[in-house]
Amino acid sequence: MDIKPGYVAVITGAGGGVGGAVAAALAEKGCALALVDISAEGLAKTAGSLPSNAGKVTQHIVDVTSKEAMQTLRDEVLAAHGGVNILINNAGITLQKSFSTHSLKDWERMVGINLWGVIYGCHFFDEALGQAEAAHVVNLSSMSSFLGLPGQSSYCATKAGVQLLSDSLWAEWGLRGIGVTSIHPGAIRTNMIMATLEESDDVEQAKKNFEMAHKTGVDPEYVAGKIIRGIEKNRKRVKVGKDAHLFHIIMRFFPRLGDVILKKISKKLAE
Repeated sequence: MDIKPGYVAVITGAGGGVGGAVAAALAEKGCALALVDISAEGLAKTAGSLPSNAGKVTQHIVDVTSKEAMQTLRDEVLAAHGGVNILINNAGITLQKSFSTHSLKDWERMVGINLWGVIYGCHFFDEALGQAEAAHVVNLSSMSSFLGLPGQSSYCATKAGVQLLSDSLWAEWGLRGIGVTSIHPGAIRTNMIMATLEESDDVEQAKKNFEMAHKTGVDPEYVAGKIIRGIEKNRKRVKVGKDAHLFHIIMRFFPRLGDVILKKISKKLAE
């Protein structure tokens, strides 16, 4: 898909990190943007940092776990922009807790944001995307969809759900001319871990994981570049970062080695 000036892009989780970086990348191409986040401060920061050649920019404070709010978002975007060409379901969180210490409330929040948020986005913008001159959907999955990381059962489960949902939509919506890409990053230098840091089973270990991600991970701008490339080349899946590529290879071709690695991680977390 050739991203043209004037195309309208809806981006959830646009208040910073990957969402903010994608907004900037699309703005550089002259796209109009509907920025979506639960944080008004984050939205204002992203909007204020966009390049001058961006098209019309609107800000929408939305809880993606609410189907009523997501339906209202659809109505607001169509009223303000007249249509949608690109939908980027980026909003997400992670919890570093064992399954045993996950409450059902934890699960409901994780599934609500990471999976239902994606489902709602696709559901409510389905018709508008189908009516567009050109359309593409990007769903943020993760390297964690390839393997069940100890201490992140809810994150892995929801991101695997996003991957398979995207696979189904790729097959179905491709017949209608709508591209669908799932993005699978490894470690990224964002503050995602910090948002739920105090809820971790081991706060000190979570801090170390955050430091490691910032030391070895890729920048949000790098991920944004891969997302833009994925849209332009109509990729089904895009793995981002050496760690994502490595674990994908290990779990696909050397699953026993992957099992050994996962057990070592689990043992370390239990110490």
